[in-house]
Amino acid sequence: MSQENVEIVRRSNAAFNRGDVDETLAFFAPEAVWHSRADEPDTGSYQGREAIREMAQMWREMFAEFRLELDEYIDAGDEYVVVSGRMSGRGRGSGAEVRDLYTWVVRLRNGSVVEVAEYADKAQALEAVGLPE
Repeated sequence: MSQENVEIVRRSNAAFNRGDVDETLAFFAPEAVWHSRADEPDTGSYQGREAIREMAQMWREMFAEFRLELDEYIDAGDEYVVVSGRMSGRGRGSGAEVRDLYTWVVRLRNGSVVEVAEYADKAQALEAVGLPE
């Protein structure tokens, strides 16, 4: 199931980059939770598809261009996929280019995303799922 989980996460991220939030959220369980990084302006946990939709919409509204540039998908066992890369965009008002490193730990159950946690550091994300760097 773990390689299937990697593919589910890949497809969800591809939909996000196409701007299709509905398709992205179709990969999420209704009760899914998203935990944002502590250093973000929107820090906190978002419970359920609609709360996650609102968070994604907030990010898209802040940026004229916004996408995930993903470098690596790590099969971290039966439930977890670790994804590393960057969030990049261009500020809507300022036009400033933004690129920030991120690593996401995605937990899946029965083919659906049930939890996402964001990390600024890949080592922290790997530690969270019990893998060495």
